[in-house]
Amino acid sequence: MHPLKFGQVENVFNKSFQTRVSGVPHKTSQRLSIIDIARDAGVSPATVSRAFNRPDLLKADTLQRIKAVSREHGFRPNRVGSSLRSGSTRTLGLVLPTLRNPVFGECFEGAEQYAHAHGYSVMVASTGYAPVTEADAVQSLIDHQVDGLILTLGNPARSATLRLLAGQDLPYVLAYNESSTHPFVSVDNAAAASDMVSLLAARGHRRIAIVSGPLTASDRARRRLAGARGQARKLGLEEVLHLPMASHTAADSDKLRELLSAPRKARAPTALFCSNDLLAASVISCLRGLGLSVPTDISVCGFDGMTFAGLMVPPLTTIEQPSHDIGARACASLLACLQGETPPSLRLAHRLISGGTIAAATSAAS
Repeated sequence: MHPLKFGQVENVFNKSFQTRVSGVPHKTSQRLSIIDIARDAGVSPATVSRAFNRPDLLKADTLQRIKAVSREHGFRPNRVGSSLRSGSTRTLGLVLPTLRNPVFGECFEGAEQYAHAHGYSVMVASTGYAPVTEADAVQSLIDHQVDGLILTLGNPARSATLRLLAGQDLPYVLAYNESSTHPFVSVDNAAAASDMVSLLAARGHRRIAIVSGPLTASDRARRRLAGARGQARKLGLEEVLHLPMASHTAADSDKLRELLSAPRKARAPTALFCSNDLLAASVISCLRGLGLSVPTDISVCGFDGMTFAGLMVPPLTTIEQPSHDIGARACASLLACLQGETPPSLRLAHRLISGGTIAAATSAAS
């Protein structure tokens, strides 16, 4: 391939906002530019550029008029040429543990909708809850020239990903993680878990177990366990047990059987507090397979407040965190960083949803 001469490069830049015309017979052999759109919309070319790159800066009627004219002429900006000229791809990277859990799907939707409204696109990568793959996922997004990153990590305090970013001038915001040294948007996981333990205690439960996936891959689960144990001590309950599963979203029937068939002196728990709603649904299914009824024999609750939890029979008792808002607010914080601002970290409000999977404490399970 021969290198482009200077005049050829200049032509690429000059055509950065041009596009082929579709659906307009009398102009099918021409290319429209933002100058044409500006003339027909009665605005300046700079205003047309802002309509596609910073729509939030325009009045609603101006933006609507420009978009109507653009649709009429089949005009779309050339993003590749624009990024070459500006040095910005107007693309944000989003790293999530998985998209199989609806909580992260809602986060992506919130971030993508906010980004789109402000002239950005979102490129997503998932890590499968494996901290060792986080740095690779981030590096892949960096290689695609993203302007900034929204990250959900296993453990920000020991993250190779954040060490990688420390040497690069690339802004980022954590989502769901909480940190004293990195910007984040989350709920207060410990406080939310404390609220659930208080609800269980009010129903007479004194022996509670937290069920989670590997703590090394989720600082959220660690904070929820710590919050539950702290509140149990305050209320004079027995120490909260921890039952780790190999997966964050699937229960192990053998481990549940072992926990609930322990010698009587071990005093098996009367309530299982699961670190997320998918895991809670799996636990309930396993318990039924073991011949136990929820909540008659044992109570179960979750964390996330996903839509499907309210459709379960009985509906799941859970902590709702505003995942869509977490994604949107994290995106807003990241865009503020790109403008040179230093937005504060945010803890959004959680909500306890009292469903039908918690009943008064019973010793039937043990």
